[in-house]
Amino acid sequence: MKQRILVYYIPSITILVAILMFSSFRENEKYQKFDEITVKKINLIGEDGSLRMVLSNEARQHPGRIDGKDLPKRDRGAGILYFNYDGDECGGLLYGNSNKDSVIASSLSFTMDQYKQDQSIQLLNSEYIENGKAIIERGLSISEYPIGSNLGETIQKVEEFSKIKDEKQRNEKIEEYMKVNGGKSRMFIGRSGQNNTGIFLRDNEGKTKIKIYVNANGSPIIEVLSKTGKFVNIVPNE
Repeated sequence: MKQRILVYYIPSITILVAILMFSSFRENEKYQKFDEITVKKINLIGEDGSLRMVLSNEARQHPGRIDGKDLPKRDRGAGILYFNYDGDECGGLLYGNSNKDSVIASSLSFTMDQYKQDQSIQLLNSEYIENGKAIIERGLSISEYPIGSNLGETIQKVEEFSKIKDEKQRNEKIEEYMKVNGGKSRMFIGRSGQNNTGIFLRDNEGKTKIKIYVNANGSPIIEVLSKTGKFVNIVPNE
């Protein structure tokens, strides 16, 4: 009789101990500590399982997401992408470089996106060097999109227009749509690709109206767009 009891008792105890050990292990999993980790990608999620942040190398970088749908696969640099509580990408810090055939290209970009849209604030450092000649842009740019516009809808529309076989008609449709729904640059502060360092102000159509800068030769310039559509330097000649 005792042996029969042991036959049932011992396996039951073994299972109970295993459950307790597993439960303890799962509880400790929530509070793991590491001195150092080496990974290719980390996804930070909210309590509902949706993305909040992605830290990734360039090969595994997330393409972006809007309205619960991933954007088409594209090349993106290594870095960090941020996602809001709706699950939409809302900005990030990306960087990358290449050095091929005597051409060096290097960039680092920190962006903040307009709600449901693309980047509205960007801090950029971009260098392009070919045969010793450099095009360098460093600075802060501010853009804006029509309130209520949606990046996902814009991408879908452009894809539809891209199927038009006639090149002229295709380009006209895309240009017409983007003129109404696309982003407009409003301001840039920093060094432009022409090596002019200053402030460049634009109207709500993205057209530059005022330039306050020092040019590549070190001359101070303040240019204002006149009614005739030409820039006039209002700084007295030395």
